[in-house]
Amino acid sequence: MNRIGITCFLRAGLTVLAVVSGPAVGAQDATHGIGEKVALALSSAQAAQANRNHKALASALAVIDRSGAHPLVDWDGADPVPRWRTLLAATAPPMRGSPLGPGYRSGQILAGHSEAFEQVFLSGQKASIALSTPGNAPISLRVLDSDHRPVCIMSNRNRTCHWVPMFTQRYTIEVRNPGDREAEYFLVVE
Repeated sequence: MNRIGITCFLRAGLTVLAVVSGPAVGAQDATHGIGEKVALALSSAQAAQANRNHKALASALAVIDRSGAHPLVDWDGADPVPRWRTLLAATAPPMRGSPLGPGYRSGQILAGHSEAFEQVFLSGQKASIALSTPGNAPISLRVLDSDHRPVCIMSNRNRTCHWVPMFTQRYTIEVRNPGDREAEYFLVVE
């Protein structure tokens, strides 16, 4: 076999292995992963701020801090976490998290619109995306590989997605709002 033939054979074998080893599209874990916990904590913190519930806000921030979550690198939106921290009395020392923990972002999408951004996921390492919305707005999400094939599709019911990428590459993450009013969301990537 020549070099091109071997490459095609290996790619075909890896594709079969991925199909046999389990579903990639919409694969779900039964337990709450770190990303899902952080996404829910971000929504809880937003609600706690709106209700002026400092105890709930402190609890939500503790989850975020313990996870080591931080804003995604290429996101240029306003990070709400520092603002939430200023609302709490500085009675306890700040917690230190892992710099390699989950990344998060928040956003607002007009009714009937969507937004997309790219994120690199590493080959052979579990990838996870969790989504939450204050008030359970009808947000959906699609993850597409570099060939624009769906890797994961999340509806309003399923708010997490897990898969193991076969290749290190950029994935497009699309957040859609099919609802009839603007929706706020929090998205966590692991």
